[in-house]
Amino acid sequence: MSLLAQQLATLTAILPEFSAEQQAQIEALLSEANIHQSPLWAGHMTTNIAPATQLGTLLATIHNGNLLSAELYPQLVDIEQQLLQWFCQHFQQNQGHFTHGSSYGNLEALWQARDYSNTDTKIVYGSQDVHYSIIKACQILGLNFQAIACNMQGEMDKVALQKACKQHVPLAIIATVGTSSTGAIDPLNACFELAEQCHAWCHIDAAWGGGLALLDQLPDLSRAHSICVDPHKAFAQARPCSVLLYQDDLPALDIATHYLSQTPKRVLAGSYGGELFLPLWCSLLLTGEQALIRHIQNRLAQAELFYTLIKQNTNWWCLHSATGIICFRPEQVLFNHEQLLQDGILSETQFNDHTVYRAVFANDTCQATQLFATLFKQ
Repeated sequence: MSLLAQQLATLTAILPEFSAEQQAQIEALLSEANIHQSPLWAGHMTTNIAPATQLGTLLATIHNGNLLSAELYPQLVDIEQQLLQWFCQHFQQNQGHFTHGSSYGNLEALWQARDYSNTDTKIVYGSQDVHYSIIKACQILGLNFQAIACNMQGEMDKVALQKACKQHVPLAIIATVGTSSTGAIDPLNACFELAEQCHAWCHIDAAWGGGLALLDQLPDLSRAHSICVDPHKAFAQARPCSVLLYQDDLPALDIATHYLSQTPKRVLAGSYGGELFLPLWCSLLLTGEQALIRHIQNRLAQAELFYTLIKQNTNWWCLHSATGIICFRPEQVLFNHEQLLQDGILSETQFNDHTVYRAVFANDTCQATQLFATLFKQ
């Protein structure tokens, strides 16, 4: 019997016999999770999880290694480095590490920007639709976040950003690839150019829209100082799975850690292990990169189809993003809108002082034709 089979047999043997009440609780939990499997689920960025990814989560639980003591786990280190090299290749960065989410990545990137800046400025520019974690990170780090207006597509207005940079040189510029509300992509090349002119740090928050890099639909990213990506969003991976990439190497911490054989790097994360990357590794190992690319292509195609159905069959205002979020505003409130929101079929957001509906195509199982038809059901 293989080692994996032995571990699975051990797990099965030690499972307790559940009472009827316990079984009911577990069934209710599984039923709650099943909403992500629906072809109508488009309200949020929570995705369904493929079997290969579930296997990786199980392996991480069985392994339970802590990479603060990396010398004990050479196999785990090797897998981690393989994946980081894969990310660096696609995102044109030189090194990085896994994190528990881009909220952590955004905080750490701004920490590095603050401490390695050659200026006294504390200003950070980002769009008015920047993720709230950027604002939170600035508050934690004592930085001054200033929002830049967006254009009619939800993208940061590059003219407004240029004007702001002329008035006050920033410490950092945050460019978002896939805003949480509308999926908009900020003008990356303009952000790069202005950051270079101001000698400012340029960080890309690609938590949601990073999958476009696998499709070669983003410009040269090597001009960014740091990039964060959340495979647990656009790559349909289990949480937590996030990566923070850097153009330059990070120094070690100037803190004595006598109980560790290696000095930790100057990163936010402390203890972590395979839970951050083994699910993704299993997914790539068993189904391959092309399957991941097809997943991204399929969900983006469904988003485009949903947009087309709205434009062809209604006179509603509608906004189509390249990252798989469609926002729309019917002339009258949908008669079943409360149920659609409650069931996670749609969500709401604000755009240009209007409340609009939001369809998030995070699952490639979400079917545009069924979703559109559901909008009109009695």
